[in-house]
Amino acid sequence: MKTPALGWQLLLAFALSLLVLVGLIGWLQNVHILTANGMYKAIQTEPWIANPATARLDDSNYLYFPLYGALCRLLDWLGIERGVPWKQLAYLNAFWASLCIVFVYAFVHRVTNSVAAAALAALFHFGCGFFLLLAVISEDIMPGYALVLGAMALAGLWFGRPSYIHVVIVGAVFTLGWLIEWRLIFPTLPALVLALALSEGPVLRRLRRIVAMIGAILATAGIVQLLWDGHNGAVGLHDMLWTGKGVDSGWAGLSWDKAWMMLSGVGNYFLIMGGFTDPVTARRLVFPLSVSVLLQAAIFVATAMALWPQRADRRLRAIAYVFLGTLGAGEVFNFYSQPQDPQMQINVMPWLTVAWGLLAATLLTMTRRRPRTLLCLAVLSLAPLVWNGIQLARWRGGDRASLAALAAIEKRLPPASTVFLYWGFEPITVWQYALWSRTWDWDGAVTPPPAPSATPKFKWIAIAAGAIRHPDWTAEQHARSIKRDIDQALDRGYQVAVSDVWTWSVDELAGQLGGLAATNRAEAIAKMLHDNFEARQVFSNPTVGTYYALQRR
Repeated sequence: MKTPALGWQLLLAFALSLLVLVGLIGWLQNVHILTANGMYKAIQTEPWIANPATARLDDSNYLYFPLYGALCRLLDWLGIERGVPWKQLAYLNAFWASLCIVFVYAFVHRVTNSVAAAALAALFHFGCGFFLLLAVISEDIMPGYALVLGAMALAGLWFGRPSYIHVVIVGAVFTLGWLIEWRLIFPTLPALVLALALSEGPVLRRLRRIVAMIGAILATAGIVQLLWDGHNGAVGLHDMLWTGKGVDSGWAGLSWDKAWMMLSGVGNYFLIMGGFTDPVTARRLVFPLSVSVLLQAAIFVATAMALWPQRADRRLRAIAYVFLGTLGAGEVFNFYSQPQDPQMQINVMPWLTVAWGLLAATLLTMTRRRPRTLLCLAVLSLAPLVWNGIQLARWRGGDRASLAALAAIEKRLPPASTVFLYWGFEPITVWQYALWSRTWDWDGAVTPPPAPSATPKFKWIAIAAGAIRHPDWTAEQHARSIKRDIDQALDRGYQVAVSDVWTWSVDELAGQLGGLAATNRAEAIAKMLHDNFEARQVFSNPTVGTYYALQRR
C-alpha cells in the first residue's frame, strides 16, 4: 500500500489531534484543571473581543491578547461557546496543540525519513502529562509554545549547516512565539546561539550567523512594535525585550524547597503523579515522581547509546544543541522561578519527544522483527496518553461543581456582610473574582465601607499576598499586615470567613510558603492567627472545603 504524501499525513495528524482534544474538553467539562490562571487571561481577553481599538496591550503577552481576542470573535461567529471566553480559550489551545503535533511529526519524519517513527513520536508527545493538560485547559502558554517549538524544530533541521535565510526564518518565528509569552525567550535563545556558535564553518562566519539571528529577532520585534505604536499600552522595543515579569516578587528567588518543586515539575511533565503546588506534597510523592524522572533518564541514555555512532553528524549535533541546550538553560531559569508550573516546563522538555522519536527510528532500523518491535513501541508510545488521560479524568466536571459551590457560598455567607480570608490560591477565589466582582485582595491597602456593603461584592484577604508582592518584608511585617486587615473587617461589622487554611499546621503553612521562598514567615503568621483569633465552623462543601467564622479571642 502506497504511503500518502507528507502533506496528507500532516493534515491527518492535525485533524486527529484536534478531534481527540475537542472531545476530551467536552468530556472533562473542566478547563481549570490544576490552575485557574486561564480565567484571569480570559478576563484580560474580553476587551480585545469587545473593542480591540481601545483594548490595552500587555507588555509580557504583547501578541497573545490581540491574537486570542480575534480568535474568540471567530468562535463567537461560529457559535462555539459564544460569549464564554474562559471556555473558548481551551478550544483555541487545542488548535495550537494540534499544530504542535504536526510540527513534531514533520520534524521526526524529516530527520528519520520514517513514517512509523514520526507517528510514534507524535503519539508520545500528545500523551505527555503537561502537554495534554495544557492542551485541554484555558492556560495561556500553548500558542507561544507552538511557535517556539516550530522554531526549535527548524533550527534542529537547519543549524548544522545554516544559510542566512534559515537563520532569519528561525529568528523571526522564535520572536513571534516569545512575543505571545515573553518568558519563552530565556530557555531557547541561549540554545539557538549555542547551535550557531558550533555550526559548520570558520569562526567569523558563525559569528555572522549569530548576528544575523539577533538582527532578525530585533527586526521582527521592531516591526511588531511599529505596528502597535500609539495603541493603548504600547511600549518601546527595549520594554518589549525586557518586561521584568515575575522579577522582584515572591515567585523569584532560590531555595532548597524549589529542588522538590523541580522534581514535581519534571516528573509530572511526563507522567502526572501529583504534588503540583508545594514542596510538602512533592516530598510525599517522591517515589512516583522519581519513577517518572528515571524513565525519562532511561530514554535519554538509550537514545544517546543508540545514536553515539552518528555523533559526527552535524544535523544530529544541532538537534542536541537546540533541544538539550533549551533543557539546560530552561531548568536553570525555572529553578529561579516556578519549576513545578506546567507552563514553565512545557517548552523546556520537548527533548524527551525528540529522543523518543530518534530512538524509535533507530530500533526499527536495527531490528529483524520489525512488526513485533513496532507493536511494542506503539504500546509504549500510547502508555503516557492512557495514564495521563486517566489522571485528568479525576477532575471531570470541575467547572460545574465550582459554579454550584459558588452559589452555595453566596447563600450561606452573604457577600455584602462577609470578608473572606484565604490562603490565596484556592481555586474558588478565581470564580469569586471573575463572577462576583473583579477586585483583588486587600493586602493592607483597602479601607472597606461599613457592613453591609454590596460593592465590591468580593471582599477578601490573602495570606500569600505579602510573600508575593513584598519579598523584602520580615515575617513580623507580613503577620501584622494580615492582622490589620482582619481587625479592620471585624471593626467595620463584617463576618470574616476563613478557609481550610485555618486548620493548617505551622509545617504545612511553611511548606506552602516554600513555593514563594517565604518558609521562614510561617511561624509568625500562624502565631498571629491562633493567638489573636478563634474560629467555629459555619459552612462545608465537598468542592471548596470548610469555612470557619473568625472572631477575636
